[in-house]
Amino acid sequence: MYQALVQQKVARGYAKAALRLGAATAQYRPASLTAPMATAYATFLAAFNNDRKFGFDGPALWDKPAVFGLFDTTDVQPGDLLTCAGENYFVARIEPFRPPLCMLCNRVVSIAGQPGQGGTNGDGAVCTDVGASDDYGTAGDTSDQATLASGWPAFIQIKNKGNAVGDGIPGSIKAADYEMFLPLMPDFVPAVQMAVTTDLGTTYTISAVEPSQYGNRCLMGVRQV
Repeated sequence: MYQALVQQKVARGYAKAALRLGAATAQYRPASLTAPMATAYATFLAAFNNDRKFGFDGPALWDKPAVFGLFDTTDVQPGDLLTCAGENYFVARIEPFRPPLCMLCNRVVSIAGQPGQGGTNGDGAVCTDVGASDDYGTAGDTSDQATLASGWPAFIQIKNKGNAVGDGIPGSIKAADYEMFLPLMPDFVPAVQMAVTTDLGTTYTISAVEPSQYGNRCLMGVRQV
């Protein structure tokens, strides 16, 4: 039996289970960097669990945003955004015969940088080392930063609770590192020294970026000036 045919049967099985267990879910497929959740691509029923076998014996853990989705995967792909029961998720991974890996989000962010920065279509090559050694998140010219992306769901958490700054001066302020998970974004990868502002008004400076087929993982520090 062909893999595609088996996958169709698996997707239908997930859909039948979601009819009994799922809640109304809106699916978004971003085509631009602004307002990615403005217009729904589709709607279906979905449930999420931190157990890939869907035992539903516990909630998603505070610092473990990765969950598994129970829904029809026929027309779902990595980078899709989902809203279910007041929560935002993004699809990180789809593989045949297995439940999709999704990330539970806790913030909505906008990203600012130099015009053209972060583009992957040839419009804006980025020097990813700019500001990488600045532990205060103040290096580089930020006076003319423009909003490059807005309205994106993300997961942000404290990564390290107090790293000494790189100047080696006794008594230097210790600032926490923050980790951010972002979905795949159309023709865009965040870059070092970009500014991330959340829906709570907190602004961070990106210090490292790890792009992958799952999305983008960033290390950040709170912008202090």
